[in-house]
Amino acid sequence: MLTSVIIPVWNGEAVLAECLRAVFMHAGEHALEVICVDNASIDGSAALIRSQFPEVKLLPQPVNLGFAGGVNVGMAAASGEVFVLLNQDCLVAPGWLDGLHATLREQANCGIVGAVLEDANGAINHAGAFITRPLGYGRHRTETPTNDIAVDYVTGALFAIRRATWETIGGMDEEFYPAYYEESDYCYRARRRGLETYLSVRTRGRHLFSSREWLREPIRHTTNQHQSRYRFICKQFSEAELIEFVDAEIKAAAAEPSFHESIGRALASASIRQHLEEIFQQRIVDGNSALPPPLKRLLQTGMAEIYYAAYRRSEQLTLPQTDNDGSSTLEFEQWQRELARIHEQIQASFKALAAQRREIEKLYQPLWSNPSLPLYKRIQYAVYQFLGLANLHQFMQLRSLQDAQAQNLEDLARVLDHRLNLLETQITLQEYRRRLSELLLAHAQR
Repeated sequence: MLTSVIIPVWNGEAVLAECLRAVFMHAGEHALEVICVDNASIDGSAALIRSQFPEVKLLPQPVNLGFAGGVNVGMAAASGEVFVLLNQDCLVAPGWLDGLHATLREQANCGIVGAVLEDANGAINHAGAFITRPLGYGRHRTETPTNDIAVDYVTGALFAIRRATWETIGGMDEEFYPAYYEESDYCYRARRRGLETYLSVRTRGRHLFSSREWLREPIRHTTNQHQSRYRFICKQFSEAELIEFVDAEIKAAAAEPSFHESIGRALASASIRQHLEEIFQQRIVDGNSALPPPLKRLLQTGMAEIYYAAYRRSEQLTLPQTDNDGSSTLEFEQWQRELARIHEQIQASFKALAAQRREIEKLYQPLWSNPSLPLYKRIQYAVYQFLGLANLHQFMQLRSLQDAQAQNLEDLARVLDHRLNLLETQITLQEYRRRLSELLLAHAQR
């Protein structure tokens, strides 16, 4: 049976050779096809593969597709009956393929298999994983069971999939970009189709966790994590779990001790709120139940409340003077001055928008007694929205931060701009929860 090993590559020159050598050295008697999908690396990753591993099928991409996107390209090009997704910094141990194939052979309902993974120091980092409630964080188990077991999900660092699983549920959700939660989402989607996820105790590897990109851009890193977490929750949680999540996340955002985490939450919740309708549709496509309208509005309002709680909390926290790797960041006083300037511009934008809306109200005042009032109110709202978006566009065109290190402030400004949209929310979170409770009660009484 042919096994296709798919490795998404991004600036992995320092670890790729060791990863690929381990794959070939420990393949045993199994037939292998190794595919490396290079996500527009800017180091020597592609050259290393071409020169040292000519047997590897290299698929260079013009842009970084992220982990899920790279995996999907690899699976579409694969010929094997089993796909193995492998991180570029994960080293497989002897017998790894024997273990994966044994679990797939012994468990008829198994669609996905993961491995026991150590960290760079040899400690167990992963022996299966689960999603916590109500906040939806992923947690690795570190106690290895004696036998193969079904688990909530397994890490994508070493992740085997039957071809039949891929043909049944399709590729990974590429909106989990650039990474995080795509593998847990995939396991949940498989389970909804009757395909379980197992941990193979006979398959071992070592995950080096070599990437340090998050140290250079901590806000971008935390934003990506929270955005993927919110997407997973909106797609996979039940109605009752979603209600609990909104309440718990608002409280967590209000008590967050980290500046970077607070800004990451604010950016992520603002972004997710804009894409909720697409997420609701994808939730149905991926086999979960449709959400009733009151719960959709609860999530829309809840994301706004999370944003406000996170942003208010960030104003109470201090911007760290240095990143974790010691590299310099903006001085806190400079950041405060820049934030004050952004506030002034946004307040001016609000005042201009309010003036425009008052003018529109005067134009439409004579029409309010017309029998076609609902139509006019829709027209009025459309005009308001157009003016708001035009104003927002002009505001963003005027802003220009020259310092290359000020990208985080640029991101923060975009979060603040979302207030123009969030101000349209007229009904409180409590009111939506009340409406949802009534809806669920009505369903229960039927």
